[in-house]
Amino acid sequence: MARPHLLVQHLLKQLETHAQEREQRDPRPAWLVELVEAAAAAFAPLSGVARVGSECEPSGEGWEARFYVGATELVGGKDDGQFRQSSFELNLAGLAERFTQLHEFRWNVASGPDCGSFVTIRGLVDGQYPVCLKAYSRTPEHLGPALRQYHDGRIESVG
Repeated sequence: MARPHLLVQHLLKQLETHAQEREQRDPRPAWLVELVEAAAAAFAPLSGVARVGSECEPSGEGWEARFYVGATELVGGKDDGQFRQSSFELNLAGLAERFTQLHEFRWNVASGPDCGSFVTIRGLVDGQYPVCLKAYSRTPEHLGPALRQYHDGRIESVG
């Protein structure tokens, strides 16, 4: 005797699983993933440890990739809850080498105590993919910390 409700349950479960797998897939093309990994490697903390973050999204002219070194939240002690920006250096020549054509290479600086600067590199990757890469000196305000540093010296990754 056929049990259609079991078939329907099975199909619904397959649809749910497929939807979850689709959400977990990285929507970025392989060449962009390689660029992101190379760009993250171009950041080097001047002291201690740091974690590079990125955001990528399609734009009207290709892809925009934004990079920053994540802030560290201090936990415990007199500075508990404070966020500390990381000092770092960025290998700009290494970033530029990832582009087969450069159309723009700029350093933008804003004034103010909470303002930072950013570098914009716009061009083609692999001779055909338009990319606007931005490397920021500060963690975007809408993001939380990348690391937590405890009063006893322990450091843990967030997220």
